[in-house]
Amino acid sequence: MKALVWTEKEKVELQDREIPDYRGRILIRTAYAGICGSDIGVYLGTHPRAKAPLVMGHEFSGTVEAVGEGVQTNFAPGDRVVVNPLYYCGKCRACLSGNTHVCRSLRLYGTDTDGGMAEYAAVPDECLVRLPDQMSLKMAAVVEPVAVVVHGLRMIKNNFYSTACVTGLGPMGLLSALMIKETGVSRLFAVEANEQRAEYGRKLGIEVINPKDTDVAAYILEQTEGEGVDVLVEASGSAAVAQSMTDYVGVRGEILLLSVFKHPAALDLRTVNFREQTIVGTRVYTKLDFKDAAAYVSSHEKTVESVVSHTFPLERGQDVFQEMISGKTNMMKVLFEM
Repeated sequence: MKALVWTEKEKVELQDREIPDYRGRILIRTAYAGICGSDIGVYLGTHPRAKAPLVMGHEFSGTVEAVGEGVQTNFAPGDRVVVNPLYYCGKCRACLSGNTHVCRSLRLYGTDTDGGMAEYAAVPDECLVRLPDQMSLKMAAVVEPVAVVVHGLRMIKNNFYSTACVTGLGPMGLLSALMIKETGVSRLFAVEANEQRAEYGRKLGIEVINPKDTDVAAYILEQTEGEGVDVLVEASGSAAVAQSMTDYVGVRGEILLLSVFKHPAALDLRTVNFREQTIVGTRVYTKLDFKDAAAYVSSHEKTVESVVSHTFPLERGQDVFQEMISGKTNMMKVLFEM
């Protein structure tokens, strides 16, 4: 089979590999696999767990090719599926309390073991979610990042808010903004310093502020009569954003940390105290979030499809990853088609 293999820092190779052993598992013929920000971290050699050689890809869809010996399952060859890539120990306090998504030793296919950037992948039965009949395999590959947003938005305690802000318009931030916009929020702001990404958001009807030419806090406070926003979704991972975001979140507002900061960031905790703001941490998703994300994608394909900017064959892997780290690309969510 063809597989895109990360072999060393800033290098992936298209290799011919054996079809993976699927004894005790289900063999999936992969259709599409998405590139996540964490895949970029693997490619750059900065991911703390990934070890080369590795088939990356934890956002992938496909069809069941075969069921391994001894597997008890309701899936059969030909079934269309999306893969929930999380696996966990089942023994730690988080797992025993039902919170397997924050397992003390949480692992992912495509990061800790071979994933979906290959023609075939072997995964356990419990990692598969059946696709609704009307959902395309292409859009199914975006279920995983949608599940991250679904889980994050569910972590917010304020279920009805009139103003919101999303900082960072990468794929996760853009998905967050589009999903919040659909709730009917009266005013939605987005903050993005990359003008190509900012323009991408504007074309989808989002009000985007570029901090390079606008004082974000002053603008948002002016537009909200000095109150600030009710909810802020932080999706940039930027230390500069972390330092200033409390300035334009209102009294008892909530800050959802959707991004994962690579280094400790300064934060104005005095404002958190004085305005009684709440900072909400979030990590990946539960099995229910993933299932509901699949249902959301099925009923909102046009919304989700608007985030997918490019689709490439695996053969373009090295060029694609190099362009994505260049800082000059107009790529948003990128998929590989097998």
